[in-house]
Amino acid sequence: MTTETGSYEGDLVVDAGGRRGGAERWLAAAGCRPPVAERHRTGLAYFCRWYRLPQGVDEGPRRPWAVTGGSFAGCAVFPADNRLFAVTLFVHTADTTRSALRDTAVFEAAARSFPPGAAWLALGAEPLSEVLATASLDNRWSALADERGPVVSGLVPVGDAITHTNPTLGQGTSLALWAARRVARTAHRDPGSEQFAAGYHAWAVRTLKPWFDFQVVADQAIGERFATRAGRTGPAREVAALFDCALEDPEVMRARARVRHLAEPPERAYADPEIRARVARWLAARPDYASNTAGPDRAEWEKLTAG
Repeated sequence: MTTETGSYEGDLVVDAGGRRGGAERWLAAAGCRPPVAERHRTGLAYFCRWYRLPQGVDEGPRRPWAVTGGSFAGCAVFPADNRLFAVTLFVHTADTTRSALRDTAVFEAAARSFPPGAAWLALGAEPLSEVLATASLDNRWSALADERGPVVSGLVPVGDAITHTNPTLGQGTSLALWAARRVARTAHRDPGSEQFAAGYHAWAVRTLKPWFDFQVVADQAIGERFATRAGRTGPAREVAALFDCALEDPEVMRARARVRHLAEPPERAYADPEIRARVARWLAARPDYASNTAGPDRAEWEKLTAG
């Protein structure tokens, strides 16, 4: 491997340079076939502001703090240490009210219109930042193999270098640690060979790719709901019903916990006949259920974001 400080020889190079690490350029310059990249735009824009709880208030409310949203926008609170927390608002990238959320007064008024933002900001928190915007988010899978096999040997990607996902499900660190453990446990098995590269790729597709696919589906459901402003029909309603049912049904909550902690893939945990029956009964008892109704309606939201 050649860097600005010189050349280094090794049987195996671990690419932990993240999604913009540049491995594609290196391989192209070396004459390799291009990696196979899969990208899915989330269709969401995030706006975040950091706060500190006042002296004497060591923690915020236990609930609500998780993601809550309507059919066009959402809010989440992310507690940190030292009395810090972040409030995040998110909307569809095509939403005409998006740019207004950069204004701190508009942001705070909009955040207070959701239960999580209202509960935490009511504690008298001190703002520590301006509104920080994040857009152009995508879910990205980058494989160093194509239909002919590995495009390079002696190089394995871990972490965001192999798969980068929208952080809403909080699975990035776990996927990175899985990949690092796989490399650590197998690096003694002729790591510079094509067989090693093929084995690592097969393991990644089997072990990491299902969680990437799950994030893509989850983001598509949110993006569709925000784009169409629909909440009473379709897949988005069914996904939301499963999550809301879990707050009341311990068996459904256990299934959700197994998925959230990456102990069992969603296509197995949520497909269990007992889980499906419990969610169906929960929905049947609530024929007027609409997903994610907490928060302002559209008319109120447009008034808030108009300043």
